[in-house]
Amino acid sequence: MKFLFFSFIINAIRLNNIKTIITSNFLTKESFVGSWFINENNKKSVIHLKSQGSIYKSSIKKSNYIGYWNVNKDFFYFNLRDNNIEKKYYGKIFNNSLNISGNVCEGLISPYFVNNFTMIPVFQQFHNISFINKTDTYTYINQNNVTGKWLLENLYTNKLYLLELHLNNTWNTINLNYTNNKLSGKWNLFNETNEINTNYAIKFNGKNIWLNINKQKNQSYVTYDIIFLGKIVQLGNIFYFDENKPSSYNEDKIIISSKINGSVVYGFDMEPEISESFYMKRWYDSF
Repeated sequence: MKFLFFSFIINAIRLNNIKTIITSNFLTKESFVGSWFINENNKKSVIHLKSQGSIYKSSIKKSNYIGYWNVNKDFFYFNLRDNNIEKKYYGKIFNNSLNISGNVCEGLISPYFVNNFTMIPVFQQFHNISFINKTDTYTYINQNNVTGKWLLENLYTNKLYLLELHLNNTWNTINLNYTNNKLSGKWNLFNETNEINTNYAIKFNGKNIWLNINKQKNQSYVTYDIIFLGKIVQLGNIFYFDENKPSSYNEDKIIISSKINGSVVYGFDMEPEISESFYMKRWYDSF
């Protein structure tokens, strides 16, 4: 007979069988300091990015503070408040260049998509271009580390769902006592540099996960496309003990993901809106 118990740890577990070391080059934050053209809805404006993360807009008499900006690897984010309108810009940096494009959302509490934008430097030759070398030693999870039962809670609606993720990259809900809603869909792992394609049949490794919901009769979560985008934030160990083996040889250890935090994206394939968040935790029927 085998006995098992679980050990959860907050930091990623470094094991040779699932650890991948990746060295990447990214532009430093200083590379983006300067003046930029923003093209949004066929309207062009100029903003000035300062080294401390602030954004200014020039007028005839003075420069006005209108927002802040930040960069993380190849993602560029900034927030503008101009003419009493709050806008959030989510941009993608292409091939370590100073060409950026992305989505614009409006709203302070629950931002909603309004249009796309592009931005290029006004004087590219004046930018102090430099790179940082970053070695990523994060533990990249494979499919076997994620399959199983999960409890998912939408933190906006407070609805709970008990899910089971299968090795064939499908998932389905297991009915709780208070609900008869049945959901199912597909899932896969991905990294920040991957483009999410819900039609892929390839089993990916990664440190992030997506789950979409099949739009079928009597099981839709909503009336339009929805996808859960999550980041694996906690890993754990499962230890198996066989009482028929000597104590020094009877331990089998398996790495699993144990907690996921993320965002709920509505209209993922059209005009995405991110206004809700969720978490997932492992669910165990009994020990």
